[in-house]
Amino acid sequence: MSGISKEDNENKEITGEQLLQQDIQALPCLIEPFFQQIGIACLAGSSDTGKSTLLRQLTIAIVTGENEFLGFKINAINRSVIYVSTEDLEPETAYILKKQASKYKPELLRELRFLFDITDLLMELEKRLTAKPADLVIIDCFADIFGKNLNDTQHIRSFLHPYQQLAQKHKCLIIFLHHTGKRTEDKEPNKNNLLGGQGFEAKMRMVIELKADQMNPSLRHLCIVKGNYLSANYKNESFVLQFDEQTFTFRNTGERIPFDFLGKKESDSGEKSKFLKAKELKEQGVTYNDIAIQLGYGSKGSITKLLDRGKKNGWDNSVSIGNNGNGQETPI
Repeated sequence: MSGISKEDNENKEITGEQLLQQDIQALPCLIEPFFQQIGIACLAGSSDTGKSTLLRQLTIAIVTGENEFLGFKINAINRSVIYVSTEDLEPETAYILKKQASKYKPELLRELRFLFDITDLLMELEKRLTAKPADLVIIDCFADIFGKNLNDTQHIRSFLHPYQQLAQKHKCLIIFLHHTGKRTEDKEPNKNNLLGGQGFEAKMRMVIELKADQMNPSLRHLCIVKGNYLSANYKNESFVLQFDEQTFTFRNTGERIPFDFLGKKESDSGEKSKFLKAKELKEQGVTYNDIAIQLGYGSKGSITKLLDRGKKNGWDNSVSIGNNGNGQETPI
């Protein structure tokens, strides 16, 4: 304790009693129910999925005072956002922003502040957040500001820690845009799809993967692959988004697709066994809602899709054949 004053120690310490007296019934969210109000989070995806476009759309919704983003409630306090852009520079950003914010008067975007120079970024953000608080800081993208080996887990964790402290100090959310590996494009959504070591994902409280639909080029899947405080039904199925090429905006279709359906599988055995279980439960009179709960899905619509998919693949008519030892083949 030498060298630490009583006042400093008390400022850093908080008791369990004090925490309980805060009477927090639910985690405060900037975007309900997934993006927390304070801390660090990540939106990841492969190239050309529209990650930056989606994040810009989010910032526009916040600063213009919209109540919702893609149907999810916005709880903005300052209606102010700082967007750090390392990939799209000023001319490209101006062009895309004009399309995305075409229905708003320019003055409504006054609280959307862009930074294109990342020199001394942490210090610059500290200065700007002190001068004018923000609800959200977007960093697009992580690899550019990190600039080192993405597999160096320990270095990544120590690099992210000051950003976590910055978010805590200024009571804002910092979202890092990150990339998934090329080899993961045909895989199911997963937090392990992110580029680099486990240190990046482990530091995030929320990780969302934006995934292109394999059949329809205008659809994207918003997949919550890590959410420390979310129930499982948010993390098993995507939220299906429709992209409008004219306005460069996304809308929530209201449809959800199980993660199982979003990757190309070498084997369908896992999905097939789920289909057979769903079919068995349906024949027993179990409701689609209850089947969804038993199979770990969040909606009865996923069960409908699972059953349709299984029928299309012929799984309901397939029979495994074995030998009974007498030279006769029997179903097993």
